[in-house]
Amino acid sequence: MLLRQHDQSMASAARRPGAVVRRANKGEGSHASRHPRGRHARKESLLRAACLVPPLALLAMLVGYPLVETLRTSVMRSTFIQPETVYVGLDNFSALLSADEFWAVVRNSVIWTAVVVSLQFVLGLAAAILLSKRFRGRTALRAVVIVPWVMPGIIAGVLWKLVYDPYLGPLNNLLGGIGPMGGNPAWLGATGTALFAVCVAAVWKGFPLSTVMYMAAYQNVPQDMRDAARIDGAGRWREFWHVTLPSMASTMRTTVLLTMVWTFNYFDLVYVMTKGGPGVSTEIFPTVVYRQAFSEVNYGVAAAYGVVSVLVLSVFTALYLRQLNRVGGLR
Repeated sequence: MLLRQHDQSMASAARRPGAVVRRANKGEGSHASRHPRGRHARKESLLRAACLVPPLALLAMLVGYPLVETLRTSVMRSTFIQPETVYVGLDNFSALLSADEFWAVVRNSVIWTAVVVSLQFVLGLAAAILLSKRFRGRTALRAVVIVPWVMPGIIAGVLWKLVYDPYLGPLNNLLGGIGPMGGNPAWLGATGTALFAVCVAAVWKGFPLSTVMYMAAYQNVPQDMRDAARIDGAGRWREFWHVTLPSMASTMRTTVLLTMVWTFNYFDLVYVMTKGGPGVSTEIFPTVVYRQAFSEVNYGVAAAYGVVSVLVLSVFTALYLRQLNRVGGLR
């Protein structure tokens, strides 16, 4: 009886208008509590968009505008004698493809990039392993090794130009005047040796960066893995080939791709040492762009060379970003 009366009283109370109003007010309160959250989310989105505006504007000004202007100039023709620009379409690109100079620049750029990057990899890895060992004077040697990399390219170019001097350079003095040309070889003055002489200078200047990168990766290889390989009977070579190198692989790929981009786009060292000569034996894309634009005042051809260079660099950059994303450098 008491339970029945209690249920009836609760049902009558639920049917009262006040209860409905209180429930409605409760629902409105919950909706109102959710509304500020949505407003806060919109404010946060607007703030993020506002923060992106300055870097995007700077990127458009420093990268977008020069790129668009280069593309526009590549389809124009203007010279020192005829400074007025004339639209020529793809004539500049067709002239490049039919010129022997263009293919010489392509060949030199491929040889230059392949030789420099390969030697930097080998020397950098060897120096990294050596400097990871414990011996007296290791700290001082590490400091000395990094000097070529921090040296400005112009100073390095002048230094190596003195080294290769036929009469006053120490190289010919050390060789005792014996060389492929006999007497006092002009290493930078002969088409057969100029490119490789510049490659040696570039390797000397660039390999310390590879050394630092590989040394960090080498020291991060877990010692437990090396000990386990030795317990299993692996020698030093097998341990290095099957344990150390796989552990350093991601750093190696990233460093090689990065040095490929930098080497392909290198300018100051080559220009100071040879200015692309003799002839076009050391001419690469950055030096030929400079010569066409500022020496021959042929901006259309220079821009066409620049577009081709950007396309090649875009491939290297895409591979580098893909490798960086694979190892977790980008999110």
